[in-house]
Amino acid sequence: MLGSTFYHQTIRKYVAVFGTLFNDINIERKNSSGTVVEKLKVPLAYGPKQKWLLAVQDTTADRKVAATRTPRMGFAMTGVTYDSARKLSTIGRNIAANTSSTSTNMNTMYNPVPYNFDFELFILVKNAEDGTQILEQVLPYFTPEFTVTVNTIPDMNIKADVPILLNSSSVADEYEGDLSTRRTITWTLSFTLKGFIYPNISSGQVIKTIEVNFRIPGEDTEIELPEFIIHEDSTPDTRNYILVDGTNEVIFTLLEDGRRLVLEDGEQYFVLQEDSDNTYRTYNRARIVNESTSDGVADATIKSRYTVVPAPLSATADSDYGFSETFEFFDEGKYNDPTDGGDIAT
Repeated sequence: MLGSTFYHQTIRKYVAVFGTLFNDINIERKNSSGTVVEKLKVPLAYGPKQKWLLAVQDTTADRKVAATRTPRMGFAMTGVTYDSARKLSTIGRNIAANTSSTSTNMNTMYNPVPYNFDFELFILVKNAEDGTQILEQVLPYFTPEFTVTVNTIPDMNIKADVPILLNSSSVADEYEGDLSTRRTITWTLSFTLKGFIYPNISSGQVIKTIEVNFRIPGEDTEIELPEFIIHEDSTPDTRNYILVDGTNEVIFTLLEDGRRLVLEDGEQYFVLQEDSDNTYRTYNRARIVNESTSDGVADATIKSRYTVVPAPLSATADSDYGFSETFEFFDEGKYNDPTDGGDIAT
């Protein structure tokens, strides 16, 4: 109902990253003279605290399992909440760089949604010294946050800096009971990982050519008034059009007195300037018509065309490239097929 099936394994990566922070902790035990007599690597596994509390209990005939050695550590994700303070623009997009000159597609993705992931880290020991030794190897790195870089979406080249905040730490010493009850000291550290959940990836075409056609409606064709392209600062009362400078040239015939130019139809006369080359020039400014203004204007012939392409054509997103511009003028005019962008032979 909501869209296509996709899975970026983002939450899985967050769990793995969190566990990786604590998978290389060691403790040392010394004798009265300060000599190290034992060095232990503290094992780490995923699971709720109740699982590990049960595992450290002594072996019984009913359980038929061996007690887990301490010290050990465990962690679990305990909740996921939306973080409105880090919300990004809903319509914003990420675009993957096109690094292949033969590629005709590009990947796009809307902005991710911010979520906070709650984690708990459990430290289970049977004596206080082991617990404080592990704790001192963890706390100095969180002030109160520790930032890691996660390769969240490799297909989009997205690597996010993810902060992990230490919220609180508490200790529980279960020493009450008879002499056969095993003592358990449990440190519980609460963390918040500020991550993102990413939407699906869409594929689109790479634009490598921009073409602008300028049309002039025919004089013998009755059409609706065209819509012209205007600037963004235009108002209903004041319209600022995008203008293009132009020059018209008309060749005249010299009269016998050599002081005037006359149109070949003999209806208009103009004074001849001293530096005249028998050409009368008029300067004007033309407005740019929007091709989608109406069917009548769209049917008008193309009189000029402006094309922009990368230079070189084999340039990719990682290349140092410029742009090549081409101006074309058609005396007879051209017709264009809007479906495929090609010219129509007439």
